[in-house]
Amino acid sequence: MAKAKLRLDNSRTPEQTKRMKLLAKEIGCFFCKNNYLKVGASPAIYQSKYWYVKKNDYPYEGSVHHYLLASKRHTTKITAVSRAAWVELLKVIAWLEKHLKIKGASIFTRSGDMSYTGATLDHIHFHLLVGAKKRKGGVLEDNILVTLGHKKKD
Repeated sequence: MAKAKLRLDNSRTPEQTKRMKLLAKEIGCFFCKNNYLKVGASPAIYQSKYWYVKKNDYPYEGSVHHYLLASKRHTTKITAVSRAAWVELLKVIAWLEKHLKIKGASIFTRSGDMSYTGATLDHIHFHLLVGAKKRKGGVLEDNILVTLGHKKKD
């Protein structure tokens, strides 16, 4: 069982914090060996040799779709993803685009030390985030805001 490294202070909801505490105490890494099912998370909707796809149980506010593409291998840094896994990841993304009829999406990951990235868990997974079409005259407040790091102090 992979030991979960967690950052509770990066959690966005009380329910997410509760789930993270249970993982740390009793289960291990959320993404390893289907542990996400042991805490009542949504199941995988697609699997390949290196990846699986599941809905994000804590989608970013205002998103149309928010999916997680998680490595089946416990990996904490993006530079440790194999070439074969990268190739397959593109096929997984293509499947999701077709399955969801996506016209545009944002894909991101966090890698390495979570105190820099805003991540809650140190297992490589990609976020596929679909927002709504921008409205004419849209303003910044209409955007989905995502923590990808922390601001530099002057």
